[in-house]
Amino acid sequence: MPLARWVPGLDSLLHYRRAWFRPDVQAGLSVAAIQIPTAIAYAQIAGFPPQVGLYACILPMLIYALIGSSRQLMVGPDAATAAMVAAAITPLAAGDPQRLVDLSMIVAIMVGLFSIVAGLARAGFIASFLSRPILVGYLNGIGLSLLVGQLGKLFGYEAATSGFVAGILALLENLLHIHWPTLILGSLSLLLMVLLPRRFPQLPGALCGVLLASLAAALLGLDRYGVELLGEVPAGRPQLRWPQPSLEELKSLLRDATGG
Repeated sequence: MPLARWVPGLDSLLHYRRAWFRPDVQAGLSVAAIQIPTAIAYAQIAGFPPQVGLYACILPMLIYALIGSSRQLMVGPDAATAAMVAAAITPLAAGDPQRLVDLSMIVAIMVGLFSIVAGLARAGFIASFLSRPILVGYLNGIGLSLLVGQLGKLFGYEAATSGFVAGILALLENLLHIHWPTLILGSLSLLLMVLLPRRFPQLPGALCGVLLASLAAALLGLDRYGVELLGEVPAGRPQLRWPQPSLEELKSLLRDATGG
């Protein structure tokens, strides 16, 4: 009983049935096909190297498979979290990619500790005081910020600014510098992702869009026309280490981790 309560995944493995294997493999392949490209994309949103998105996708899944209580949840990075983490750590990293990763570790540890404390204190009732308009406005605001933040990649220009208004102004300033092959490829991919599920609901629109865009880039050699490609993702295991933040960085990250 204690094992099933605290480590339900391990208990399931000890009582695993042969009949579960085939559907589990199919489910694993389906989740991997969706999570791998999206995890890389979320890493780009947060300003991390692409392999960091894969690390953030793999490790939480392995841990949650052992200690999670629900068999239906799929854990890993998401767009809203990537945007909020980027807003918290980018000003402190000063353009240093390695520092960006170190600061994200601290934020993750802080948020995890706060979540454990809140769970032990049964503080989930606080969410019942948040009205639906607040939540909808919050999520829509994050969505608009993400959209504007990716305009530079869609239109093919360098966007060094951050923020909603700054992103709109950057688009207006670069209207004469649009890279048309990039815009055409991105627009066709978006149309496919939106329209394909309406015509064929059983097909994953986002996955099909990513696969077809990747095939088009590879077969047509779009990099020769100036389309920026992700390239080869570095292989290997993550280098585990303990970050060394300053006191001022800790204060700033503590405020962001608590939502202040």
